[in-house]
Amino acid sequence: MELKQVPLFRDLALEDLEALEREARARRLKRGEVLFLEGEPVHSLFVVEKGLIKVYKLDPQGRKQVVLHLEGPGRILAEVALFLDRPTYPASAEALEESQVLAIPKERFFQLAEARPPLARALIRYLARRQGQLLHLLDRLVFHEVRERLCDFLLQKLAEEGQGFYLPTNPELAALLGTVPEAVSRNLGQLYRQGLIRLQGRRVEVPDPQALANWIR
Repeated sequence: MELKQVPLFRDLALEDLEALEREARARRLKRGEVLFLEGEPVHSLFVVEKGLIKVYKLDPQGRKQVVLHLEGPGRILAEVALFLDRPTYPASAEALEESQVLAIPKERFFQLAEARPPLARALIRYLARRQGQLLHLLDRLVFHEVRERLCDFLLQKLAEEGQGFYLPTNPELAALLGTVPEAVSRNLGQLYRQGLIRLQGRRVEVPDPQALANWIR
């Protein structure tokens, strides 16, 4: 993947992209391999080249996972953690399938951002969009029923990845939607039987996005 395909970097000039690419180092991850753990010092910004990365937190006992988000190709990891007063990862990240990420060292990224204002402006725009996404997630969890949350999630995945997008496991999806796996399974089954989605394993197609959107208040 070329960095110009990444939303954070797509508006940068060629020389800025080349400067970033010189600093980036590829890292391959096997399924289940940890990219970073909560509490570890932040050392890099990560760009997902291929695969799927789960970002999650554990409960105080270290047993129950809360999935915060899933990131596929072109998405950024640890961008907020770079700017914390105590730069440690606020959550953990793990590969859900064979994946590859580009690691850009934190200090070199800061040096490039200071030397190249377009990169700094692009980062500010990206962080603003992420804040909007988090507010949308909060609204969805507080005000919407499980079926509405599921429909909204499916439509977002469709917009980002197109038809045939990958669906997380029911426990992972339940954690993202703030519910239980049984509720996810039941609602997916209803959407499938009504013809609102098509399923092939964990791949999803939405034949009529507007019909699915009609289920969201």
